[in-house]
Amino acid sequence: MKVTAADLEALLQAGDGAQLVLQEGSLAVLAAEDLPRHEGALTIIERDALRRRVGDRPDDRALDEQAAILSTEIDTLGA
Repeated sequence: MKVTAADLEALLQAGDGAQLVLQEGSLAVLAAEDLPRHEGALTIIERDALRRRVGDRPDDRALDEQAAILSTEIDTLGA
């Protein structure tokens, strides 16, 4: 599964508590209030954790690097 910079940008634009999740073979950004309805989704990264890694206004390079790191982590899990 490949995480893209666009996925991470969407997560950063989402509200507090949002998460990038993997569910049924697809990545999705879920708002905090939607998480209970998606039980069983695998959290890839939470918005606050991503902000700690890249800051509030990351450049394209930072987002590309984080996307590659997260993609590798997913591949390592075998998802």
